[in-house]
Amino acid sequence: MDHITMQQLDGLDALFALNERQHAPMHIAALLIYKPSQIKHKTFLQQEIRQSIKQRLPTSAIFRRRLFPVAYGIDHPYWIEDQNFDLDQHVFSHSIKSHNGDLQSLLTRLHAQPMDMSRPLWEVHIIHGLGNLKCYEKGSFGLYMKVHHAAMDGVSGTDILAALHNLEPIAFSPDYTPPKADDWQADTPPSQWAMTRQACLNNLRKPLNLAWQTRKLIPSWKRATQQDDGSHRPAISWQKSPFNSRIDAQRDILLLRFDFSRLRQIRRHYPKTTVNHVILSIVGGALRRYLIALNSLPDNSLASMVPVNVRDRQSGSAGNAISMMISNLRTDIECPLQRLLAVRDASNSAKQLSSSIGRNAVTSLVRTMPSGLESLAVRALSALSYWPGGVPLPACTIVSNVPGPPVPLYFNDAKLVDMLGLGLLIDNLGLFHVAMSYNGVMTLSVLSSPSALKEPELYRRCLEESYAALDEAISREETKDRPSSKRA
Repeated sequence: MDHITMQQLDGLDALFALNERQHAPMHIAALLIYKPSQIKHKTFLQQEIRQSIKQRLPTSAIFRRRLFPVAYGIDHPYWIEDQNFDLDQHVFSHSIKSHNGDLQSLLTRLHAQPMDMSRPLWEVHIIHGLGNLKCYEKGSFGLYMKVHHAAMDGVSGTDILAALHNLEPIAFSPDYTPPKADDWQADTPPSQWAMTRQACLNNLRKPLNLAWQTRKLIPSWKRATQQDDGSHRPAISWQKSPFNSRIDAQRDILLLRFDFSRLRQIRRHYPKTTVNHVILSIVGGALRRYLIALNSLPDNSLASMVPVNVRDRQSGSAGNAISMMISNLRTDIECPLQRLLAVRDASNSAKQLSSSIGRNAVTSLVRTMPSGLESLAVRALSALSYWPGGVPLPACTIVSNVPGPPVPLYFNDAKLVDMLGLGLLIDNLGLFHVAMSYNGVMTLSVLSSPSALKEPELYRRCLEESYAALDEAISREETKDRPSSKRA
């Protein structure tokens, strides 16, 4: 008897799967750098990593399932357990020496490459020889892991990373038995006739579900937008920016690291302020400096899209459970302290609006969209990138804050010493910030397209200067707050 455990992608997951493009692949990624307890030969290390990944395959459904498309795209695709799964098609090896010791160049090349959509949508790239770089100790190696956004979001990605690591060093054992028994079975692909019949039924139901969700959303939206908290904060304005343009296939990556404890000190200086507000304020200040240097700063403030986790116990550990809110970056304010307070107020207002509408309302609306409708919306956004001079949009970038573990993690006996995340780009959104914390360090990675961010090193300096200005301003305030010592 055939074994079939297919699961259909909902509208949100299908949004990423159906909009995969050669110049805009829809995967997210993480770079993990390890310091082993003892230096191992490249071949032995590679075998050990491959075997360790094989032992951990039962920890997540994403590892051995692939997309099964419906003929002519008349319905959302399905996840199916891959009959032809081959681990060697997902684990690759690179030497940093072959790339002239340029880790960032290797990272940009790997992140720009689309994945094979006919296989399970993940890859692990082992990077040997990082101990030859000044910033890492001898014997260090890296794992660049990328997963298609249709399979997971940033929060579920951290859950998978946790499943692959330990809280203490444990030597590799070929006889390791995972906590979860491996009862995996491959699926027999169903006939397209059966899929077409089911697609017809789904396409009859989805417009009704969409109408029902819209009917629930509109009154909530009206009530939320009519609320007046008396703050007179500026509404989100539609602006043109250099980052809202058609992207190309190349990628640029900037990496900056901040002391996480200092970011927490900054946010504690003002009530109702979070680390996320601090990051948004730093980005807002950097964009202001960058656009002033290019003589392109608009009169009204630019804004960012901010992913919001709406995952609950029923969401599972895979797939997407995110919504989006638009938060004002207050690029119109020069003073870093005033900008931080304004960003905090704008973000809290956006969060309050999201709560008034319903945290899952927009996500539920996307989930019930008929097949092809969400894809048509993204293609329309892409088509607008050809408009001469660009078009005004409500956000110029995405800023995602992904909390990582506050304590050291270990992959077997190798200590994880550095971790960063990378987002994705689409036409008209050619700039993506990911702030990921790990063990006392916040790494801010900036992914961009050369056509959107033409001066990446200038933007790096702007980020550094924006943080320094905020840090210095907070330090002055802290000095004022200290009681003056009296002379004896």
